[in-house]
Amino acid sequence: MSLLIEENYPQQPVDVTAENIMSEVIDASSEQAVIVQFWAPWCGPCKQLAPILEKVCAKYKNVKLTKINIDDNQEIAAQMRVQSVPTVFGFVNGQPSDGFAGAQPESAVTQFVEKLSEVAPGQADISDLLKAGATAFAQNDANTAMQSYQQALTLAPESAEGLAGFIKCLVAFGEHDEAQAVLDQLNEDMLKKSVIQDVMAALKVAKKGAEVTSETGDLETAVQSDPTNLQAKQDLAIALFASGQQTDAMYHLLESIQMDPSWKENAARTQLLEFFKALGQTHPDVIKARRKLSSYLFS
Repeated sequence: MSLLIEENYPQQPVDVTAENIMSEVIDASSEQAVIVQFWAPWCGPCKQLAPILEKVCAKYKNVKLTKINIDDNQEIAAQMRVQSVPTVFGFVNGQPSDGFAGAQPESAVTQFVEKLSEVAPGQADISDLLKAGATAFAQNDANTAMQSYQQALTLAPESAEGLAGFIKCLVAFGEHDEAQAVLDQLNEDMLKKSVIQDVMAALKVAKKGAEVTSETGDLETAVQSDPTNLQAKQDLAIALFASGQQTDAMYHLLESIQMDPSWKENAARTQLLEFFKALGQTHPDVIKARRKLSSYLFS
């Protein structure tokens, strides 16, 4: 399977003047978000910001980049109350939605554009696609889920939830190397997002599971022969989780915690928390297991 995330070429901004501002900005913003950068040829910070905007905007198909030379368009700058350059505005449905002044690092520009993309016209379709993907995945239909997440990412490639869903499907397909390759392309800010952290945990668990899945039968035999064999129960839980038997996997860890909470420096609890993170804190099985864990630890 080819990676969805491909290299994007910088988006070339459209030059806006008094003659075309209605069509290129106001009217266009009813179909997609429009970013307007007020700049000047003599402005050093403008030259620093421009390539960052072009690079980031290239990742969003529902964001259009434009620029206005204040030397040639002083009336527009005055109407927008531009005090200095660079100044950037985001337009949605004919109205300024957000903005900033001064050169900004790529992380800040990415955050600005991502926020604008989320309120762009037609963005509700992405929410529907993300919801459809999550529903399909919860029903163990990773193929349908993948289709929904791919469609969402086509519209908003920097959607954290879309990326998380896409990677989660790769993990479900057993394509761990491809999942890791997608993660390796994400910037530091994206990697800090909770949904991405959760899918990183899911990949970590899946990799562990791949190492012991072939031994599931032997591990089950070992646990049946000696229910107090906590190492076998730990390995079995990892193998079961990797094969989609999350409820049984968490049961074995909860039983281990009940037997010996401090075994191997709380190894069973640590592994259980990794399962929680991999599934997501709102997963029904996680909610039930968390309640049992609390009763074991605080009873």
